[in-house]
Amino acid sequence: MTRRTFRIISMVVVASLVAVAVVQCVWVRKLYNDKVADFVRRVQSAAYKSVYKSFRMDAIPGFTPSDMVKIDLDDFTFWFEPSLLELDALQPYAIEIINNHFDGMVMMRRGDSESLKNAERIEVDIDDSKMFTLRLFVEVPYTDFWKQMWGLILSSLAIVVLLAGVFIYLIRTMFHQKSLEEMRRDLTHNITHELKTPISVAYTANDALRNFAAESDVERRKRYLDIVASQLSRLSTMVERILAVSVEEGDVVRHNPMKLHLRPLLDEVAGNCAATGKRVEFDIECDEALELYADRFHLKNILSTITDNSIKYSEGEVSIRCRAWVEQEWVNISIADNGKGIAARHLEHIFDKFYRVPSGDKHDVRGYGLGLYYTRQVVERHRGEIRATSQEGKGTTMTIKLPHNG
Repeated sequence: MTRRTFRIISMVVVASLVAVAVVQCVWVRKLYNDKVADFVRRVQSAAYKSVYKSFRMDAIPGFTPSDMVKIDLDDFTFWFEPSLLELDALQPYAIEIINNHFDGMVMMRRGDSESLKNAERIEVDIDDSKMFTLRLFVEVPYTDFWKQMWGLILSSLAIVVLLAGVFIYLIRTMFHQKSLEEMRRDLTHNITHELKTPISVAYTANDALRNFAAESDVERRKRYLDIVASQLSRLSTMVERILAVSVEEGDVVRHNPMKLHLRPLLDEVAGNCAATGKRVEFDIECDEALELYADRFHLKNILSTITDNSIKYSEGEVSIRCRAWVEQEWVNISIADNGKGIAARHLEHIFDKFYRVPSGDKHDVRGYGLGLYYTRQVVERHRGEIRATSQEGKGTTMTIKLPHNG
């Protein structure tokens, strides 16, 4: 997936989420407005009915309507409040009778409109000539409407949150897949480079043997053969490492724990450091009698992997300090170096498969991102734990915790 495609998909997902949230808000607002409009309609219906029954029941068509109107607010209230109660719209209200022929002069008043909260004004003509108008102020129960809609609001909010969670999960999954794709591409590039180097060196040494009469010079012949053997051994080690991780995923790796002394194993690992071409100071603090149950082959491999990383990611003289001690029912093995260190944002990912700490434009250290992944798999197979602590510029410490009794 290209960055442009990933960016477009992310923008579409965000836009979709915003659109869903907007639609939900508009829908809830419309329902609220409908409730308010329905309340006003019911109050208006009660007002019309009460005006007709209290003021105009005796009106005769064809006669001057205003002459036939008898305005009595007590009579209006007698009909109005039961109508409101019947329509489930009884709320505090105030009434004014307006004379339209005298510039809207208030002729009668009942209740105080100023004391009403969130009052809605409704006007009803009393007579056909529109000489008198009843002006009604009624308190609209906005808070009650919101309370009645809490279920809808919470369900809408839950839908938006659920969709947001799904979208975020999809984005994270896509980002993870994108990172995994980049790591796999880097792995292919690194494997190609790593495999080509020993093959090229072995081919070169072999050509020298064939074309430059090296067989007549025993010392030169031995040197070329040593080069070929060394590169083939290096090539074999790389292939075995890749295959070991692949087989480990299939959960068919043979795991043969046995009782062994740890100090001789650490001495072997320290001895292999001499062949790296760097000056390495390896300090071991381990009781000669310290024993544990573990798979010797895999334990040596993971210790070698950790020390190899310490050497590869150190500049100048390398100092490695290995400590081993027993704590209750656990054997602790700590390997500390004076290397470059690892930034905190990368530290939690170093045991992930194919993960390598980004080094920018520098490619001086090659690898597959499999070594520490393999290390964690082996430690967990032993029912143990591994953790790393590091400070940039000061070094890294790997601590392995294994059961003493296997």
